[in-house]
Amino acid sequence: MRAAAPIPRKQGAWGLWWLCIITFSIYYFIWYDRINSELSAVLGQPRSANGQWWNVLIPIWNLVGLGATAKRLNAAHALLGSPTRVGIFTSWFWAPFWFGSQTRYLQRRVNILHDVLASRSAHQGY
Repeated sequence: MRAAAPIPRKQGAWGLWWLCIITFSIYYFIWYDRINSELSAVLGQPRSANGQWWNVLIPIWNLVGLGATAKRLNAAHALLGSPTRVGIFTSWFWAPFWFGSQTRYLQRRVNILHDVLASRSAHQGY
């Protein structure tokens, strides 16, 4: 029997976006590092270099990292049988240039992953 996957942190997408604005994007590094760490734990895989906080500092490579984060999020949803999917192109191309909305876009899907894992954990307790 497989151990229950750790549950990613749920966070308000708009609150996250504003927190990134207010902290001059410093919180973005923390958030990016955290969600990639949580996704690696859910998938049971080691973290790759493009999932580290410093990845965000490297031009062009940061967009590759966003695409890889979207792929990890898709893999986590697929692992759990969730129909939710993340548009990889949207996460690395459209979202960053649309008022930095990649945080809102990805966090909403992380919140769905949280809900799926939380409901499974609640059902396993019975």
